[in-house]
Amino acid sequence: MIKKILSAIAIVTTITFLPSAKFHTEAYNVDLNTASVHWLGKKVTGQHDGFVKLKSGVLIMNHGTPEAGKFELDMTSLTCADIKDEKQNANLVKHLKNDDFFCVEKHPVATLTITRIVPIAGAKAGENNFELFANLAIKGINKPIQFPARFDIFQQEVKATAKITIDRTQWDISYKSGTVFPSLADKAIADNIEFDVNVTARNSHHH
Repeated sequence: MIKKILSAIAIVTTITFLPSAKFHTEAYNVDLNTASVHWLGKKVTGQHDGFVKLKSGVLIMNHGTPEAGKFELDMTSLTCADIKDEKQNANLVKHLKNDDFFCVEKHPVATLTITRIVPIAGAKAGENNFELFANLAIKGINKPIQFPARFDIFQQEVKATAKITIDRTQWDISYKSGTVFPSLADKAIADNIEFDVNVTARNSHHH
């Protein structure tokens, strides 16, 4: 008899602890036409900024809450927005694409894989309301990163904005880094690169 009860309890427990997520997750596809990824790099004498296109993006929603995601950046699409002179602009972009920086010929795609999304307690309207844990692969180097983001969640659509600041030297982008080459001093380019991300994702099952 006791054996029977125990096995019944075991069955019930298994049912209760089955990951319910499997049944309620939905993939929301990022609208690549409206997605915007803006980069900003600073140096002692000023700064440069521009854009990079998303190649793909999907956000996994669970009962209307963001749970995970994966975004691919097309590093070949890198542009510079601040240099008006065409030749200088082309030179900078070429430099950013070569082996000093992003090495795009060998590594045309950078991938951001979001593994965990945790609500920020007490977040006010219009502020970052989730903390994201992710892995960022640039130049084939994969590193964990963490950053806050703001999700505006609608019926079948999610708008997400985030500012992601990375230390480029962690991905072996050490060109003119003042921390890697202290002798550079005033010629240094800041180690941090900022990415401002704005995306809208829609439920692919509902049109």
